[in-house]
Amino acid sequence: FTQESSDTTRKFGGTGLGLTISKQLVELMQGTLIVESEQGKGSVFSFLLPMQKSEAQAKKDNSVNLNEGINLTGVKILLAEDNLFNQMVAEDTLKMLIEDLTLDIVDDGKKAVEKLQQGNYDLVIMDIHMPEMDGYEATRHIRTQLSKPFNTIPILAMTANVIAEEIQKCFDVGMNEYVSKPFTQEDLIAKIAKLIKK
Repeated sequence: FTQESSDTTRKFGGTGLGLTISKQLVELMQGTLIVESEQGKGSVFSFLLPMQKSEAQAKKDNSVNLNEGINLTGVKILLAEDNLFNQMVAEDTLKMLIEDLTLDIVDDGKKAVEKLQQGNYDLVIMDIHMPEMDGYEATRHIRTQLSKPFNTIPILAMTANVIAEEIQKCFDVGMNEYVSKPFTQEDLIAKIAKLIKK
């Protein structure tokens, strides 16, 4: 891997060291790192890993709801998250864990406030750092500016910043609970069940 010019490093930073480390990690797991690159258009890096789901993990994945006595069938959730990858992970996880889930996704806090008033949601999962209106501001607006039942909807914060001050700020603006990114399936489903009281 080489960069096209030294100007790239000056403009964007980085030396490609992360890619070298990624290649070594992938190859340690008998995988392959793949690059597709076209000058002036950009590069796509991906990898393939030969993996099998263990029998124990398969049983665990299929019994999250049963083991915990959780039944969230048919719930309606609004997810506010601006990062496309995080949207995909959350959507895949929620659809795997909850039967007949209705999930709407918006990419900023302002859209979350607007969308909330258009649907009969059971829960809002709110990212903290978003454009237009961040999660704190959106939650504050929901709690202070909207009428019932919208202003009482349970809000689950989803944040990568888990220092005590930031978590307290989530509660101070009116969020009910939080999960840290990256989240575990068990933590996410337990927090959702707690807030929806099922």
